[in-house]
Amino acid sequence: MKKRPPMRIPSPPSSPPPASPLSSPHDEPPMAPSLPTDLLINILSRLPVKSLGKFKSVSKEWLQLITDPQLISAHRELSLSNPNIVLVKKTHLPNKCTRVDVSSLSFDGVSKNLDFSLHLYDYENNIEMLPSKWDLICFVSDSGFYACNPSTQVTMKLPEASCCTSGEVNAGMGYVKERGEYVLVHLFDRSLDLHVDYDIGCEVLRLRDGEDCAWEVVDANCPFVVRGWGVLVENVFYWMIWDEYNQPGDEAIVSFDLEKKEFGTVSPPEGCFDPNGTWFLVELGGRLCLVDSETRPMTMDIWVLEDVENLKWVQEYSILMNGYTSDMLNFIVPLDYRDGKIVMDAKQESLDYYDVKKKHIKRMDHLIAGEWNWLRLCTESFFSLKKN
Repeated sequence: MKKRPPMRIPSPPSSPPPASPLSSPHDEPPMAPSLPTDLLINILSRLPVKSLGKFKSVSKEWLQLITDPQLISAHRELSLSNPNIVLVKKTHLPNKCTRVDVSSLSFDGVSKNLDFSLHLYDYENNIEMLPSKWDLICFVSDSGFYACNPSTQVTMKLPEASCCTSGEVNAGMGYVKERGEYVLVHLFDRSLDLHVDYDIGCEVLRLRDGEDCAWEVVDANCPFVVRGWGVLVENVFYWMIWDEYNQPGDEAIVSFDLEKKEFGTVSPPEGCFDPNGTWFLVELGGRLCLVDSETRPMTMDIWVLEDVENLKWVQEYSILMNGYTSDMLNFIVPLDYRDGKIVMDAKQESLDYYDVKKKHIKRMDHLIAGEWNWLRLCTESFFSLKKN
């Protein structure tokens, strides 16, 4: 591959030095020494998006470099390997308005990357935040869905979704890397008679960088009432079924294939599913996981769907939770798997790490100060939200 020729890039704006008596007021500012473009990209790819956004206005050369696909790609790869910890809390304001405060810390908790607030026009109790660990965060309320890029601090209200007669919001959000798009799936009940079977429709919204978006209602109906937020793995969303689990062989999970636009069901691990337990779904390392914190005292068992075609589950992890109180166990949620560690949100009070090899939990409660409603992982991104 041929190396790019060096590009002369002026330094970012700074306070000008005192004027020399020998200089002319019309003299041009000095240019920075020439550096190879690859080196400049390596340096700039390590800076926050907010800083790079300011540098775009320095000159045409800076704008050209910062919008270069090579820099954007390098910046994304580094961001994925070093996500931010995003802390979110909501505060009620007059006139049916809620302020949402967003704070971002580096993954090691050493530095604070940003602080900003956004306003959602709905009551505080109605606003929820969907699980996510990518570039965008998503809120949902009675007024609809909102997408926000914390890196650029831009928030957009998404197109109006279909009305749900039950008043419940069942949705899922995920990122499809191959297509470079976010996918939001909304399940909505449209039955008007409480004495008849549910009529649960499904609509899909795809968010692409800088493009318009719209909901698409699919023909298939969801066969079950679901609980929790949807989890996206390999182009398929999964939800736990709300109906009671009575006997082995019963379906416990409903799936929705984004490509086929079809619903299906998934049986739980054979002989190991406790109908009285609090099971929930997460995605770890690109695999669907079923988490159980109640079947065995002070233990979190994590089952992995190892074979999607044959629906084969494997109990991959069994984590002793003796360092926590029993009332906290149902509120500890695995967020991600990276570098041999499972990252866990411990009741919005701590970000904890479980070392898979050492079988040891490290608490990072010093990272969080204040009362927060949600804790998420989020990566820096130039992703542009286009307002319709």
